Amino acid sequence: MYYYREMGTDAAMSNARMIAGDIASLGFNLDFAPVADTWSNPSNTVIGTRAYSDDFQETAQLVEAAVKGFKAGNMGCCLKHFPGHGDTAEDSHYSSAVSYRTADELRANEYLAFESGIKAGADMVMVGHITVPDLDELPATLSSKIIQGELRGHLGYEGVIITDSLGMGAIANSYTDSEAAVMAVQAGNDILLTPDNLVEAVSGIEQAVNDGTITEERINESVKRILALKKDF
Repeated sequence: MYYYREMGTDAAMSNARMIAGDIASLGFNLDFAPVADTWSNPSNTVIGTRAYSDDFQETAQLVEAAVKGFKAGNMGCCLKHFPGHGDTAEDSHYSSAVSYRTADELRANEYLAFESGIKAGADMVMVGHITVPDLDELPATLSSKIIQGELRGHLGYEGVIITDSLGMGAIANSYTDSEAAVMAVQAGNDILLTPDNLVEAVSGIEQAVNDGTITEERINESVKRILALKKDF
C-alpha cells in the first residue's frame, strides 16, 4: 500500500473497494486489512511497505479512506496491529517485538490511524504481539492494560477485537497454547486467531471457565459482539 500513498485518499478507497469485490466473488465477507501501522522505523521489516505511509497523519487519512472502500464493497475489515507495529525493530512472527514509545507518544502518533479507522466504521481491530514497556510487561495481545485500558478505554472502541496469530513466535515461544488462550480471553480479546494447537487452546478455556478463572459472563460479552457482527453481514 505504501506505493499508492501519493495517489491520495481516492486511490486508497478505490483500491479497497476493488479488493472487496474480488474476494467477495470468492465467498469471503471479511478481510484482515487495512494495515493501520505507520512505517516510522526504516529498519522495520515486518510492516514495511504494507503500511500506507511513514507519516502518521497521512496514514490516518489513507486508512480512513480504505475502511470506507471496504464498507462500500460490503466487506468486513480489520485494523491492525494495535497499538502499532511500525516502530519495532523485531518481527513478532519469530520473536518478541518491543515498542519503546510512551503512552503519550502512542496516543499522539500510532493511534491516529486506529482512531480514524474506527470512526470510519472498521468492523474489527487486531491486536499485535507488541510489548510496550511503558504500558505493560506483557505483549499487547495478552495485556488488559492495553486492550481494556487503551483500545476500549482511551479510544472508546466497542467492536470486535481479535488477536494476531497465537502461533507466532512472540507468543508461542513463551506460552503454551492453553496459557496464551486463557490470558488472551482474560485480557479482553473476542476472537483468538490460529493457536498452534487448537484442541489445547479450547481445552484451556473450557477448564478456565469450569474452575472460575474465566466467568461465563466474560465469554458472553465476546459472543454477543461476534453475533452482532455476523448479523450485520
